[in-house]
Amino acid sequence: MFFKILVLLAVAAGLVYLIKQPRRGQAAGAFHAAPARRKPAFVALCVGAALSLLASLMSAVLWMGAVAGGVTGGGYRGQADYLLPVAGCLLALAVACAVGAFLKRRG
Repeated sequence: MFFKILVLLAVAAGLVYLIKQPRRGQAAGAFHAAPARRKPAFVALCVGAALSLLASLMSAVLWMGAVAGGVTGGGYRGQADYLLPVAGCLLALAVACAVGAFLKRRG
């Protein structure tokens, strides 16, 4: 469990570093134009947000379908209980990518 938390923190730190990269070579008080190579990260974050949201919705729909089968007499015994936490994690990833894309667009 501790290893999973460390890996999650490392991924979060990497995303923060990718999104908020330090500016190099600027003198104090000098105003320079923004670097031209910001679009690939913005596009990647937008695509990541869209794919994560789609996967989250699919996982939630599959989980609801499994639970509905048990309600209608299909004999549900918890076979698809793992889909709800997966949907939640994917939704959190989609929100993180969307916030990163918003910050990248503004900065």
